Parts: sequence; structure tokens; C-alpha cells
Amino acid sequence: MKLRQWQYECIKSALSKFQSGSKAFLVQATPGAGKTYMAAALSNELIRANLIDYVLCFSPSKTVSDSIKETFERVLKRGMSGTLGDVGAVFTYQYLSSGQPERFNNLFKSRVFVIFDEIHHAAGDDETSSNSWGREILARISQHATYILSMTGTPWPSDKLPIALAQYVIPEGVCSGQEKLATGL
Repeated sequence: MKLRQWQYECIKSALSKFQSGSKAFLVQATPGAGKTYMAAALSNELIRANLIDYVLCFSPSKTVSDSIKETFERVLKRGMSGTLGDVGAVFTYQYLSSGQPERFNNLFKSRVFVIFDEIHHAAGDDETSSNSWGREILARISQHATYILSMTGTPWPSDKLPIALAQYVIPEGVCSGQEKLATGL
């Protein structure tokens, strides 16, 4: 499958940001725009460049997780079930609080690319003002991941809390980099 122009530009921007020392990149695009395919293609580029060893994806539901797994396996031509020989794994956000911290601790001994789909469901910018998913991301993953890609179709959740890991431009209240991506769609 060929990349759309916005997907190509987004991958190019993310790689540039990662190579300049940034750890996190946020993508805002409408539902159905092809964020998952773009994320899989970006993962493939990072693997080919020998910048990551493993890919972890998180989403708010099992249905979305299954779709992500299928897309990533098709693009990467490797498993995403988290078993021996796989290039990664896909989980729901609920899995973060399932009480298996040792599994994550072991994974982060290698170079891990973490992808958060529908990140607007994980809110908060510190552990005290975050919802449960945002708190888990901030406490258990953000400092350990080599690179992070967050994807959303909305820059603000309905509860007006900031999206976890997003950097906002104040007073405009938009995510930094949002303007550039929005014009590329």
C-alpha cells in the first residue's frame, strides 16, 4: 500500500524530531485518515534504521487493538502478539493497570517504540491531575520508552483535561505542531 502525502510528511517529521533528540511525537488526524498505517510504516522505518528493537501499541478497546495488530503484522511482516520472535505487542490501555509491571520492566531493557492510539482517552500532565490511563502512561511508560508516537482525532478530551504527553501552546490551547499537520490533510 502506498503512503498518502500527509503520511509520508508525518513520518518524515517524526523521524526528524526523533533524530534531533525528541522522544515524543503527536499526530492529529481525522478518524479513518490512515494513522494506524502511518504508525506501522514509521515503525518499519525505525526498525530498518536500527533505532528500535520492539514496538508496543496501546488503544482504548480490544476491537481497535485487534485492528492495529492486523495492520502492523501486514506492514512489518512479523508478529505483534508479544511472543518469542515477535517484533512487538498490542494491548488495551486497561492492560497498563493489570498488575504486571515486571513484564514492562523487562521490555524496556531494549529500545522500545510505544504507540498510543486515541491518546485523548489518557488525560493529564502529571500523576495527580491525570485520569487512570494517563497516570499509568506517565508513571510506567513515558520515561522508559525510546520513542513515543501518540495519535488522536481530537486535541482536547471532553473533560478539558490536557492529553497525556501532549505539549500545548498557551494561550492558543492547541498542541504544538498541530497547525502543520492539519494543513497537510
